[in-house]
Amino acid sequence: MDSDRRKLRSVEAIGADRDAAAWAARVLEGASLVVAGPRGSGRSHLLRGITAEIERLGGRTIVLHTASALSQQPFGAVDAAAEPALARLRTPSDDHAIMDGVLIIDDIELIDAESARAIARGVASRSLTAVLAHRTARPRDVEPPDDADDARRGLRNLWAEGLARRVDLTELADEDAFRLIDVFPDAGLLDSPTRAALVWRADRSRSLLRRLVLHAIADARAGRDPLEAFRTIAPHSRLAVALERHMSGMPTDDLESLAGIRRLAHLEMAVATRFFEVDSLHALIARGLLHADSSPERRLTANDLIAQEAQRRLGVTRVDSLVDAVGRRMLAESDEWWSSAVAVTVAQRWHRLGPDLSGEAAHPPAIRARIALDAAREANDRGDAAHAAAYAARGLRSADVPALRLEAELAARAHAPFSAGETDDGGDVEIRRRMARDIADDDVHDPRREVTHDRALADSRVDELLAQASRAGARLEWAAAAEAAGRAVTEVSAAPAARLRALVAAGTAEAVAGCWRRARVCYRAAERMLDARYVADGLLARDRLTALISMLAGHQVAGADGAAVHARLERELARIAREGDGAELTLAGAAAAIAFAGAGRAVESRRELASAMSRTPSAVADLDTTMIELSVAEELALAGRFDDARAILVRLDDRDIPLLRRSSLYVQTTILAAEGRHDAARVAARGAAELTRGRSAAALRIRDLFRLTALGAASEDEVDELVQLAATTDLPLAVEAVRRASARSTAEEELPVDELRLHALWSTSDARRENPDAVIEFARPPALGVATGELTAREHEIALMADEGLTNREIATRLFLSVRTVESHIYQARSKVGAASRKELGRMVAAGAERGRAATRSTAAADDGGDQRPTPHAGERTTSLPRPPGATHLTRRE
Repeated sequence: MDSDRRKLRSVEAIGADRDAAAWAARVLEGASLVVAGPRGSGRSHLLRGITAEIERLGGRTIVLHTASALSQQPFGAVDAAAEPALARLRTPSDDHAIMDGVLIIDDIELIDAESARAIARGVASRSLTAVLAHRTARPRDVEPPDDADDARRGLRNLWAEGLARRVDLTELADEDAFRLIDVFPDAGLLDSPTRAALVWRADRSRSLLRRLVLHAIADARAGRDPLEAFRTIAPHSRLAVALERHMSGMPTDDLESLAGIRRLAHLEMAVATRFFEVDSLHALIARGLLHADSSPERRLTANDLIAQEAQRRLGVTRVDSLVDAVGRRMLAESDEWWSSAVAVTVAQRWHRLGPDLSGEAAHPPAIRARIALDAAREANDRGDAAHAAAYAARGLRSADVPALRLEAELAARAHAPFSAGETDDGGDVEIRRRMARDIADDDVHDPRREVTHDRALADSRVDELLAQASRAGARLEWAAAAEAAGRAVTEVSAAPAARLRALVAAGTAEAVAGCWRRARVCYRAAERMLDARYVADGLLARDRLTALISMLAGHQVAGADGAAVHARLERELARIAREGDGAELTLAGAAAAIAFAGAGRAVESRRELASAMSRTPSAVADLDTTMIELSVAEELALAGRFDDARAILVRLDDRDIPLLRRSSLYVQTTILAAEGRHDAARVAARGAAELTRGRSAAALRIRDLFRLTALGAASEDEVDELVQLAATTDLPLAVEAVRRASARSTAEEELPVDELRLHALWSTSDARRENPDAVIEFARPPALGVATGELTAREHEIALMADEGLTNREIATRLFLSVRTVESHIYQARSKVGAASRKELGRMVAAGAERGRAATRSTAAADDGGDQRPTPHAGERTTSLPRPPGATHLTRRE
């Protein structure tokens, strides 16, 4: 615990000029300091550091503690200190004697006027050296009037008159905030969306972030969702007090804007300016307490933690009246403007009060149906089928609208079991919902919709083609999936969101089918859309996250380094924390689970998925959820946590879908190998390979054939097929599969489980993120020398890489192994050759390899060049891959 506290204290001051030792040295030379910064910027921490450094350097400090209870009493703080040296402040003399010691005062805004004048006089006359800290106001903060303010201003202005040095502390940057979270004990319990949300809610305050993180960790330990727990903060708790102090001085206009928009989530900017002060809205957006998304409507969301405190200060009754007034005005002016966000709050009020008290009956049936439709759609989109059904039923009592009937049906089907046909197809619920709504909306005039009929038809065609692609992929017919998704890409008149879905679906299908070049073309086009500063119809958070999930999965299945996409996800999380709800947080967690799995970080991957599925699991299609869970289980098994992996596998149902069945067997192979049950692992690997036999899923087929080869269960025809696939596909994993199978020695029967990993662990280096197209260079199997011939091919390879200066972790990343496996190989190799150290092992193996190459060159020079290899059969050409002695020989027949 002491070490944890020290780590916390060491990073409290991250991100500003906080060199306490340097400032302490200046103070001891006679320079007074004025430390200025807003609440939560770390002023108190810096003062403690300067005080400690002064005392360490042999100086004397006099700490004057201020308090509001003493601020109205003349010399209250001075008398309370009971320090004899401070008595002269009461009775100034003309001898200008220098006070022994440095006066340290935090929160000078709480000091009484008489003490403030005396201290300012002492600093100005150079008879007193002081370090004074005061809280600076944020823009638009309203400072309460105070008769003693003129006296305190004299202390603050010492720097302006050249009598003191000023130290300005900045607010906490987001990057520093994430670093600060990492050092808290049990911070590993917090998933990525939660961390991003905490950083936003902290409003760049160190002290508030500290309280938020401690509160979140306690909730996570208790099995609660930290973001949901923040909706109810106990009054007078430490977090509540920190929040109250953080918001002191905020003007009423800002409080109303925050509290109102918290209740009217995703309110359009043009609508918000009808009810809230324009200056307040712009100031809050600039400060970061309000977030405007990238859509043309600039939909607003409020920092809900700060907005919750704003509502507490204003009172619930006042905020209710404000929101009700917004709803009444929209209903009165519905021919002029309309807002779905406002309509939802009206529907909630009608639902709560009933027709008699709410005044619902006073409005025309068409208006009541329109309100119900907006509310039912919003509830269905966030997975709240019960409220969606209630709103739809209420609207249908007013008017029989096809769109309302559809929302009622969608709500009823939300938790219904899949039919056999749906299970076989692996259909996407989200796609079916969009298609059904397009059809229903054709039957009703909605003045909000400005989408042309041609665009609506194009969107429907895109969704239909993507549904076909999804069904084909579930059947492991990925060439057909790529063809259907490619046709969807050609629908250039579709909305941006539909085009984005088509591009990423086509890219992922091409990756699984075996064409990484075409996949990258699609992904680059999608990335350009994601990077566009302005898209005509806007891309919602859900659209962006769904695209990232597909791209992350495509990189993983192709064996490509997805670090660049992971970095894009990290940037996206900041936006999701501001504009996303439960569904978006679930999608973000699912994406993070894939990203961590691709990086080989199994524990983090499991944490992300578990947190995501606890929020709004319906946000991710069932097929996608199962595939992500299988990916997490695979990494857990490779990390040696096969009990956890099996627990995931046991609860999954493959529903007789070929894709899920094959992926389940693939994970079973890893688990069985990890448990040392190699015969059973070969049976599972054979089952997976049978499902991909004859299918157009090259990326999956390569993995299955590689496993059969690594487990010693591949037939000669399957070895030939693996070599052929490596020659006819451009997948990053293809050549690596053949290289590693060739380097495998028949003596290596007890393979470490992570030798089954074929995809490259995603790098996290800045160089890789800046250059995602860089080719990953794999070490080639070395030629064995005489002195080290007892080593296996893998041990040779690792020893040579160690000789090149690579660390164990770098070797593990390059060879897709765990660090523990690399260490084991080095230990075994040292024992075999009698090397005293890792460095000596590398030198011995490198020298042996060089002797072997020299002998080979000498033999070749003396030879007449005759080829002694057996002649191939007629019509057959063989290509043999280089291999060390004793390694499995892979031959490709063409």
